[in-house]
Formats: sequence, structure tokens, C-alpha cells
Amino acid sequence: MAYRQLTVILRPHRLDPLCDALVELGVSGITLTDVEGVGRQQGFSTLHSGVWYQSKSHPKVRLDVAMPETLIPQAIALVLSHARTGVEGDGKLWVIPMARAPVVVRTIQLDGEGSSMTGEIDSWTDLMGRKD
Repeated sequence: MAYRQLTVILRPHRLDPLCDALVELGVSGITLTDVEGVGRQQGFSTLHSGVWYQSKSHPKVRLDVAMPETLIPQAIALVLSHARTGVEGDGKLWVIPMARAPVVVRTIQLDGEGSSMTGEIDSWTDLMGRKD
């Protein structure tokens, strides 16, 4: 099964509904990162504790998730319906092909496929010096 990585940069207040929708789609293992971006919005000014504060960047959230490529069109539709406001600063999304399914580190199995990678890593040793 082929996998793709979906990456989305979006407004923080749009995150929870999108994550809920992706989980309903059957996607799990979502990684979130707080990021800041400088784009067409050209920064903002705000009054904080009686002092004006100016920033060139805007707070955003980055969402990364690996999923079977068959779910990508539905996931993109969910992103567009949950993250899009039609105003500058809605964010970006992109899809990256993956060479193989993600590997669950604890079990050394390909995520979602249940097959083990132990044959491929017999030469690896763990931190304690034991062979797998």
C-alpha cells in the first residue's frame, strides 16, 4: 500500500474541528507543531498591557500526518472545508510521497500493515547492545 504525508499550515482556532474530522475519516497519528509564518498578511499590531506590540509573523499550527494515498483526496477536502475562511492567512497544504509505510518504533512493524521489519534490521542493535 502506498503512503503519502499530508502537511497543513493553518490558523490555530481551526485546528480542533479539522483533527476531529480527520479522526472520523480514519486517520490517526497526527503530529502538531506551533509555528509562525510571514506571508501576504504583512504582520499585525496588538495592544498588550497598555503597550502596542508589532509582529511581522502570525501564529499558525503545522499538522503532519502519514496516510494511505487512497485517503488523500478526502483529507484534502476536509482541510479545505474546515480550514478555509477565504481571507488571507488561511494557510497552505502539500502532499509528499513516502518511500514506505511508517514504522511503529515500539513494535518495529509497518503502521497499518501489521508486517514486521525485523528481517530488514537484524544488523541493528538497540541502545543496550542487544540484537533484535
